[in-house]
Amino acid sequence: MKIGVIGAGPAGLVSLKYALDEGHECTVFEQTGVLGGTWVYTDKIRKDENGIPIHSSMYKGMRTNLPKEVMYFIDFPYPKEEIKSYLSQTQVLDYFNNYAKVFDLQKWIKYYKCVTCVEPLNNSNWSLIVSDVKSGSQEFYQFDSVFVCNGHYSSPTIPNIRGQSVYRGKQLHSHDYRKPEPYLNQRVLVVGGGSSGTDIAAKIAELADHVFLSCRHKEKIVSRKNLSTKPEITELSDYGATFQDGTKEDVDVILYCTGYAYTYPFLSEACGISVNDNWVYPLYKHIVNINHPTMFFIGIPFLVPVIPVCDIQVRFSLAQLRKKFLPPLKRMLEELEAYVNERELKNMPLRYYHKIGSEHLAEYFLELSEAAGIPSVPFVISKLYARARMDRNLEDCFQIVDGEHFIQL
Repeated sequence: MKIGVIGAGPAGLVSLKYALDEGHECTVFEQTGVLGGTWVYTDKIRKDENGIPIHSSMYKGMRTNLPKEVMYFIDFPYPKEEIKSYLSQTQVLDYFNNYAKVFDLQKWIKYYKCVTCVEPLNNSNWSLIVSDVKSGSQEFYQFDSVFVCNGHYSSPTIPNIRGQSVYRGKQLHSHDYRKPEPYLNQRVLVVGGGSSGTDIAAKIAELADHVFLSCRHKEKIVSRKNLSTKPEITELSDYGATFQDGTKEDVDVILYCTGYAYTYPFLSEACGISVNDNWVYPLYKHIVNINHPTMFFIGIPFLVPVIPVCDIQVRFSLAQLRKKFLPPLKRMLEELEAYVNERELKNMPLRYYHKIGSEHLAEYFLELSEAAGIPSVPFVISKLYARARMDRNLEDCFQIVDGEHFIQL
């Protein structure tokens, strides 16, 4: 089979590796000049030298929010001499580059190639229009299957807040944050208490006059005299913000660490995929385009250890191409409807429909394994992921003992 892969980040790399293992002819399209996706650091913001929007949201000094023991492809663990569990961005990027080198993946990646249109053909094949970002010329390809691996940390989401247009200070999203130096002696309001919000707030506080972290819940933050938490914002004024507790603060900069939108601008309407509040529909098991089941989306679920999830999703997808085990379209839609109804009864917003979380992770791995008849992800990954989510300490070191057990060193 001829397989087209969109993106040379972690999801694209593991798709390429396993597809080659099974004897497929594979081409990866990457719009930048390097592999690694969101793990690639660049000083540039907004657009690169070719006029392409910057994909990566990586910033200086970033360390992983999960231990490396749950961040590896199943057949390619980190070197044993690497003792630390929480790694730097450069160490993780080195891992992906080594993965590509060991399995000789580079020659299958076409760099500076941006996929602009994907369309199904009548004979179940796929047509791809690809633009060369340097010359602007177009290229045309046909594939038997398409793996969508473009990631979802490149299109910022900024909440609507009353008075946003009135505020005279600087407003930006963490997608454009790179280093703390521009915030020297400034009063900064960081919006969003996720892992990136708390991490960036702590880094900026090293140089800023004061940092306020606005979040729904009081987050665990690094203790500093000039770093404090605030509840959600109710209104912005010329130079400040009013919070739900009635307090007001003047700030020079507002930095939104408020997540990203799932976007697939290259998918034609004929692909039959819609995205509403980050709910990508209709996908079977968060992977398969039910309307065209030779299109696979890799890495969509969140609150998961992304690398092992991508690993088993790719193996699931290739098993489908090989064995055709998926249920009929009607049954897949019925299963998806039941999944949606369960969440509607809980009044769950659409943006949480792809959430798996530590409580359902092992179950998800087992579902994919049993359906496709492939080895599951070792249970120890789910156990250690739950432990790391419960208490993140960058000094912790773990070691996996076997498929069921880990120890803390």
